[in-house]
Amino acid sequence: MNIDILLGKTTEHLVPLEGTKFLIHKQMLYDFLKLQKEAAAEGFDLKIISAFRDYERQLKIWNLKASGQRQLVDDQERPLQFSELSPTQIIFAILRWSALPGGSRHHWGTDIDIYDGNTQTHESVQLVPSETVGTGPASRLHAWLDSKIETNSAYGFYRPYSTDRGGVAPERWHLSYYALSRRIMESYTFSLFKKNIEESDIQLKDVVLEHAHEIYERFFLNVDLP
Repeated sequence: MNIDILLGKTTEHLVPLEGTKFLIHKQMLYDFLKLQKEAAAEGFDLKIISAFRDYERQLKIWNLKASGQRQLVDDQERPLQFSELSPTQIIFAILRWSALPGGSRHHWGTDIDIYDGNTQTHESVQLVPSETVGTGPASRLHAWLDSKIETNSAYGFYRPYSTDRGGVAPERWHLSYYALSRRIMESYTFSLFKKNIEESDIQLKDVVLEHAHEIYERFFLNVDLP
């Protein structure tokens, strides 16, 4: 497996999704279009709000959060007071919602965040749990996806963060193309994970390295399976 694919440092494995700015893995394009077409037949406008995200973009997200320039929230979507948190508390608060640069599934082009364009605009999407359940604007789309995933008829897509396993917070909007993402995960060893951190220019690097093994086990490997 090309290490640059694992770390989000190449686009060689990607193709553009026609009519959008998004890049996705070329081997999942056909099945995504089938899922999108079936959703349209059911009255949903299944759109992508985030697909491939390169290393530099993930690094920027991490560093903004780790330096207090971007809001951190708790599991109930409530703002956290950055100045009251220890460095260790900061990194684990970030990891509940955002991956380390080089450790994001979005680097692979196999994982996407979606919304319903019939009930949400690109600008209004916040990617928070309340949007996807109850009276949330994307709740009907996700109820339909529930049935598709449960019956293994979602064209190979599933939710890696469907339940709260104590790592990444549940993200019903996050879909992964299992056939590809499984193979990529199997190639991503702890030694590679740690080396990436050591060579990166991330905020709070020493604290991350101190907890590297726990982070790898709890926030990287610890996902739901189909």
